[in-house]
Amino acid sequence: MIGTHLIAERFLSRLAMAAGLAVAACAAGAPEPAGPVATLADGTHLTGAAQVDGIDAFLGIRYGKAPVGPARFRAPEAVTYAPGAVVAATALPPACPQDQGNPNWYRRVAAAFGKTPDIIPPLAAISEDCLFLNVWAPRQHAGDLPVMVWIHGGSNINGWSAEPNYLGASLAGKGVVLVSLQYRLGNLGFLPLPFVDAADPSGQYGLQDLLLALQWVRENITGFGGNAGNVTLMGESAGGGNIAALMHSPAAVGLFRRAIIESGALGPQATTDLQSALDAARQIYAAKGIRSAAAAGAAPWRDLIGLEGVDYYHYPVADGRLVDASPDALKATDLLIGTNRDEMLMYLPADTDAAVASGLEYFARPTAAQAYVAARSPDRREQANRLETAANFQCPALKLAARNSAAGGTSFVYEFTRVRMHGAALGAYHGAEIPYVFDTHDGWLPTGETDRTLTDTIMAYWVNFAKTGNPNGSGLPTWQAYGPTAGYLQELGTQVGQATDVPTPLCQFLDKD
Repeated sequence: MIGTHLIAERFLSRLAMAAGLAVAACAAGAPEPAGPVATLADGTHLTGAAQVDGIDAFLGIRYGKAPVGPARFRAPEAVTYAPGAVVAATALPPACPQDQGNPNWYRRVAAAFGKTPDIIPPLAAISEDCLFLNVWAPRQHAGDLPVMVWIHGGSNINGWSAEPNYLGASLAGKGVVLVSLQYRLGNLGFLPLPFVDAADPSGQYGLQDLLLALQWVRENITGFGGNAGNVTLMGESAGGGNIAALMHSPAAVGLFRRAIIESGALGPQATTDLQSALDAARQIYAAKGIRSAAAAGAAPWRDLIGLEGVDYYHYPVADGRLVDASPDALKATDLLIGTNRDEMLMYLPADTDAAVASGLEYFARPTAAQAYVAARSPDRREQANRLETAANFQCPALKLAARNSAAGGTSFVYEFTRVRMHGAALGAYHGAEIPYVFDTHDGWLPTGETDRTLTDTIMAYWVNFAKTGNPNGSGLPTWQAYGPTAGYLQELGTQVGQATDVPTPLCQFLDKD
């Protein structure tokens, strides 16, 4: 009964606030707020949009000032409003500067399922003024809900918070406050400025954006019913790698309590060193004909995206200040981490022998690695997939889980294995788990009863973890924790339970760092 009273009290409070705003608006001759209202710590009132099933959405909330002009290559600044301001939060924000990498990725997946590429529209809304986040929250609640903050992937050069697979209404409907955010990407977000006239040469602007957004969450999420002391970071691919970097950042202490990393580039591969980043920056800017920080600051953003043929991944830079990649710098936490069985299958070249040879280059003991994968499949493409997936995803994830457990944290590790109907060419591909996490299965993806059941299971695991740090709950298959001597993986697929083919032996053939 206490919970019911709190819910009713909170709901009536919201109604009273909306009524108060309506009176003020009428007195001022302004239109009456038409949707739900949330109040920020500084007294700003956000008007959102009511969605189905009792979920309110507050979209396109500015957390940082526009990083344009002199602010382009500087740390982000928090946004401030006039006292009592009423701000609309009803439209999804534009993406940060990028090309069409993510739409092209979706087209590639759709084509594998027999769909035409034009089923995926191009990304049209792009702006350098892009430091926004979105919040989905249950309309009626007693407060103190767990908060889940989604950090999108895209190699830190692509992606945005409003991708259709990231819309948070269904996940919020499970009793959490879901936040999705975006941050500066590519050369504008992760590349140092290799010029003597650079005022801030760090190149950590994207990571600093994430920190500012998390500070915004800590200060304001109670206005949406969230518990600022129970924040779970959740990200996929580069988003997961950025979370791994934040686990090694003294600046992130106190900004989150738990972490969910899906197919992230982890461990020593989550960051790059400053010298490597500067070397790449010199090549990239030279290829663009830019020879000073002033020229970089004055150039149109479209001239600053793209790699121009330079083979460089935009990792956070571990320079010992914002990020310290040493094992001792890891801040132990509740960690749920995992990978998909066929992360690299869709990226392999047609020449399968060359693909296997490339995969073996990661291993300090290539003969043993070749024997291991050959014993599991005679198919050369499958062998290459196992080698590449283990080296780039599975083994770094297991290493981070082991380090986290050894440091006093609790780790839960999964392997996603579900292959959709007609999806054998892709397998359990990179990013395949995301629609199951958010219950946002695209209409062009074959989605049957097995997929619906798996969606319910994964969402329950993720939400339980956000609530308590443990994914287990009533009616769910038991998921054991991972430890230095207990290498348990939970399979998430057609079957859910203990995985039987754990890649630990293959990981032992990799180079030791």
